[in-house]
Order: sequence, then C-alpha cells, then structure tokens
Amino acid sequence: MKQRIRHNLAFCKLFKRSRSNSTSPSDVPLSFIRNPLRWYEHKLDTHPLVTKCVTSGIISGSGDLLCQYLNKSEDDVRDYDWTRSLRFAILGSVLVAPSVHVWYGFLMTRIPEQSVKAIAKRLFCDQGLFAPLFLPTFVSCLTVLEHISEGINQNSLQLTDESPDFGSHLKARMNEVPESIVVGWKIWVPSMTVMFAFVPSKYQVLYSNCVGFIWNAYLSWKTHEGEGTSEKTLSD
Repeated sequence: MKQRIRHNLAFCKLFKRSRSNSTSPSDVPLSFIRNPLRWYEHKLDTHPLVTKCVTSGIISGSGDLLCQYLNKSEDDVRDYDWTRSLRFAILGSVLVAPSVHVWYGFLMTRIPEQSVKAIAKRLFCDQGLFAPLFLPTFVSCLTVLEHISEGINQNSLQLTDESPDFGSHLKARMNEVPESIVVGWKIWVPSMTVMFAFVPSKYQVLYSNCVGFIWNAYLSWKTHEGEGTSEKTLSD
C-alpha cells in the first residue's frame, strides 16, 4: 500500500513538472508581454540563429526607414520606399545575422580569454580582417537586390552586366567602400571594444545590430544633410 502511494505521489510530481515546463500557444504572447527580455533570452537559448536572424531583419529594415525619415525634407511629398527597407531587412536576416553569428562564435572560441590582450586580438580580427571583407560583400548583395527589384518591376528577372547602369553603379559603390571602412572604424572600434569586453556571447549579434541601426541612421542623415533626398543609405 505504501509503495502504491509513493508511486502515485511521484506520478503527480512528474505531471506538475511537465505542466510547468510546457508552454501553450496562448502562453507565448503572455510571457512576452510580462517579461519580454526573459522571453527573448529564452528564444536565444532555444533557437539562437533563428532569433538573431529575425531580430537583425527587423532592426535593419527599421534602420532604413529611420534613414528615409531623417532625410525627408518638409516639402518632400514622396512616399517611403518600402521595397528598399525590405531589401535591408532581407540582407539583415540572411546575410548579416548568420555571418556575424558564426564569426563572433569563432572569435570567442579561438580567443576566449577576457584579458586586455585577448580583447585587442578579437578587435583587430573583427575590424582589421572581417569588416574590410564583409562591407564589400554587403554592398554587392545590396546592389544586386536593387537591380533584381528593377528587373521585377520591368517584368524581367534577367540580371547581367548589360543591365541598366548595373556595372557603373556597382563600381561607384565599390570605390566608396575604403572611405566607408575608415569612417566606420570611428564608430565600430569603440563599440566593438565594449562588446568584446562586456557583452555576453549570445547578445553580441543583438548589440552589433543596435550599433548598426544607429550608425546607418547617422551616416545617412550626415551624407544627405540639406539635400532633401532619401536615395542613398549607409551602403550607398
């Protein structure tokens, strides 16, 4: 009899534990509303890459919308270019987030120490090696997406060097990359120093996305100050 009672008590404890650990679809929005930071942290633990991709896409697209807003003059009657923001969101999700997720993980694995020397090594690898390679890649992908969008608008998906202004457009942007890298170091070097020194690994992609949001908005505003146009962005 005692053995049966112990068996029933153990079953009840196991049932309660499974109920407490399970989350129904209705619990998800409630947990997000009650404690969004804890909900986000949980998603980083359970689905790290997907969470970072979604977050990066939202921040990248929102950053471009802010750029367009800051560069819009009072007499500018043009609507927001939602397609342009969508391109930034796509690149943020499928290019930026996966790339920096793998890269930061590699850096923290290869140089795991938190000494000043280790932080300096990670900073040099990130801004001295990764950034000069990644920025041209981002600019190239952005230019390709722009001309694909133009092709879709013209009922043609063909993208060749003979596409209208594709070669010259890409070349002009590539010529501006070295200057953009140098200007970017003024923002990214101190920001990445803080990140490598204090930000936990699972939050590093989110941190870099937030810095990128501010950087895009500022540089776009500074580049087009007084022009009343929203044709260019950070990567322009």
